[in-house]
Amino acid sequence: MGLLDKTITLKHVALAGIIGIGFLGFTAGVIEYTNQTSFCGTTCHEMDPMYQTWQTSNHKVVECADCHEKPGLSGTVESKWKGTKELLIHISGNVPDPIKIENTNDVNCYVCHQDKIKEAEIAVARKNPHTAKHFENGMNCVTCHTGLVHNDMANKSLPSRNRCYTCHLDAMSSL
Repeated sequence: MGLLDKTITLKHVALAGIIGIGFLGFTAGVIEYTNQTSFCGTTCHEMDPMYQTWQTSNHKVVECADCHEKPGLSGTVESKWKGTKELLIHISGNVPDPIKIENTNDVNCYVCHQDKIKEAEIAVARKNPHTAKHFENGMNCVTCHTGLVHNDMANKSLPSRNRCYTCHLDAMSSL
């Protein structure tokens, strides 16, 4: 009697179900654990500078994953895949110094700061740079707020008007 000749019994189905539920529970636990800022700050020594600056920033109550993981299941899968690649880099010892965010568009400022996007007419009158026009032209929060959270100097001040001059030199020279 070969292996394929055996009949699948209720015990087999129950055992497969228990194993499947256990695997899903384990996976959910790992995802939750690796989404904690304490994991980012204490597991990998190369993350220590970012962890230290985060602790002194105004964003210290926001978890790393809230900013660096896109929302939804696809964002979680993408983040964990990237995290797995980073784990392999960590194990290999080929960690770049300094560590850089691969794509600043991955930062999710809008989740908490969506109220910052203003109508152009109102914003221009108030000299508020957070217009939808900036975002429609491919800019994002990090375009002007570079280094926020992970740079002590950027944490202590707003972007200077010099940042605006990089695109608006002609328009601002008359102000």
